[in-house]
Amino acid sequence: MLVALAALVIVDAGAASEAAWLGAGVATLLVLAGIVAQSPAPVHAAVAVLGVMFLLRHDSRLLVAPLYGAGLLLIDDLAIRTMELSGVNRIAVDAIAARLAATIAVAAIGACLSALAALAVTAAVPRTVLLTAVGALVAVAAFVAIIVVARRRFGP
Repeated sequence: MLVALAALVIVDAGAASEAAWLGAGVATLLVLAGIVAQSPAPVHAAVAVLGVMFLLRHDSRLLVAPLYGAGLLLIDDLAIRTMELSGVNRIAVDAIAARLAATIAVAAIGACLSALAALAVTAAVPRTVLLTAVGALVAVAAFVAIIVVARRRFGP
């Protein structure tokens, strides 16, 4: 899933394809490092990198932003769940249902916030470097807020 989301950014990058390849590579390495180290922090960073890269586009292709945001948060959630459950042999049906509900909720939140971010990025306000930087910081802050809320509600 990470490869597909990174590929979407790379294909759409146009003149910035070198930066897109670099960002996709960094995100991939961060996810792998998080899984190897059994630490969610690098995974969160990878999600933020891909999210910011995607939102740097400001045209009609941002219509897929809700799906992209949901996909990013699914990567984050599934990577963390994989780390948590690496040594577990059997899981109760109730626990599976609760985790599935949490994953769906995280993806829904990602879709909604990504749609709002895409609307903000494509607004009629003339785009400047400062506005782009502020938008990118807001996007990162939104991803961090989603992760913090999800972790508090559903645990690490």
